[in-house]
Amino acid sequence: MITLQKPIKEALPSVSVVIPTYNSSDSIKECLKSVFDQDYPKENLEVIIVDGGSKDSTLEILTEFKIKPYKVPPKDQEAEYNKGTGLLYAKNELVLFIDADNILPHKNWLRNMVKPLMENEQIVGCEVLRFHYNPKDYILDRYFALLGGTDPVPYYLGKDAKLSWAFDKYNLLGESKDMGGYYLVKFSGKRLSTIGANGFILRRKLLKFVKPGPLNFFHTDINFDLIQKGFNTYAFVKDDIIHFKRTKISYFIKFLLRRKYIMETQYFERINRRRHAVYVAETDRWNLIKYIVYAITFIKPTYDAIRGYRKVRDVAWFLHPIVCFGFLIVYSWAVIARTIKRVLV
Repeated sequence: MITLQKPIKEALPSVSVVIPTYNSSDSIKECLKSVFDQDYPKENLEVIIVDGGSKDSTLEILTEFKIKPYKVPPKDQEAEYNKGTGLLYAKNELVLFIDADNILPHKNWLRNMVKPLMENEQIVGCEVLRFHYNPKDYILDRYFALLGGTDPVPYYLGKDAKLSWAFDKYNLLGESKDMGGYYLVKFSGKRLSTIGANGFILRRKLLKFVKPGPLNFFHTDINFDLIQKGFNTYAFVKDDIIHFKRTKISYFIKFLLRRKYIMETQYFERINRRRHAVYVAETDRWNLIKYIVYAITFIKPTYDAIRGYRKVRDVAWFLHPIVCFGFLIVYSWAVIARTIKRVLV
């Protein structure tokens, strides 16, 4: 007589999903739906939302999902501060950081992300390899996805966290090894990609070694701290994540002006609190000089646009020289304006 055994329940790790919100009504519903639609045991998931005083319909949408957000004072509202606050309440083995404008592109996304952590105890965290590219998106959204970020400066400093669609293989910082479904990457020294956001999952137990709190939380800093303590092995999973923007040209202009304002009023103060900066004069000066020359002459960005177009046939690539020049103008304007203010004061 043959006895049929019940299937063994898959031992997937528990995950705390930390999402910061602030006036996020245009994307938070799709974000949460993509989380709850994952092919993952619901009892192994907790969703932690930290809101900074939303005045739109964000809080009403959260009630549809029966989520009661943790709140921070509006004066402290900042995505990184909110994430650091969310960490205080996380209870599960792994912590997944996504933003309110991130959407998980398919139902097996979370399984793909936790798999390297289950296979290799040395892996500290998993970064998703690319931003999702949709040929039906607005042209600016397509460009940012194809490039691998919303700012070309980290791209030319060699510190982007996401791989551009212009390349087939991992070419970011760190010593990499292709493991099939992901790249195993070991970081060394103080040069680090801007990892830790837009689809990043981390072992919560390791946070005791860096003790992050809301005031000193920044996604790259946390990983920088861990790497300096010897926890330097990461996985870049061969998957992508949707960065929901619907970016019109008018929005992009406002975005650039907002960057200028932050550079003038907050950036240098934030740098003083940061353990890892995207730009470090001692190591990145030459790459920054090259970026300035590239942006002024248009030659290298145009070449890179053509190279990208040969991989993915989308005219969005040809925004690259214009965007590079635009960021150069805005950043230069902000630095000059700040310098003049300090001299006059």
